[in-house]
Amino acid sequence: MINFIKKYCYITIPAFTIILLIIVNVKKTLINNDFDCSTVIQTSGTLIGFLFTAITILISLPKDTEYMKRIKKIGHNKIMGKCVYLGIIILTIDIIIWLLSVPKWMVVLGFIMGLEETLIAAYYTYRLCMDNF
Repeated sequence: MINFIKKYCYITIPAFTIILLIIVNVKKTLINNDFDCSTVIQTSGTLIGFLFTAITILISLPKDTEYMKRIKKIGHNKIMGKCVYLGIIILTIDIIIWLLSVPKWMVVLGFIMGLEETLIAAYYTYRLCMDNF
């Protein structure tokens, strides 16, 4: 079970969090109508920039080192790539749905999913950079 969660962390962690937040939001309203989403959207744009930087770092690392060969064999480069691309897609959709004036709770949930993808990608980027040298 733990290996499944690690292998598909880009899907399992945000899905678990969103389910938990929906359950909590139904029992007690966490996001009210007075909430200003513009700060969340600005942060989403910043996180998209970070994710583009993370994928650039992954691409720029030397591929012929023993560590990178091990990473490719295990498949961590694919996991990180999926985290980054999924994070960019989620955060972009979050900005688009904000422009379409959908309910604010949907914007916040999209931001939380994108934030989790960014945190996972940041962890993998940190590990790749620090362990590679």
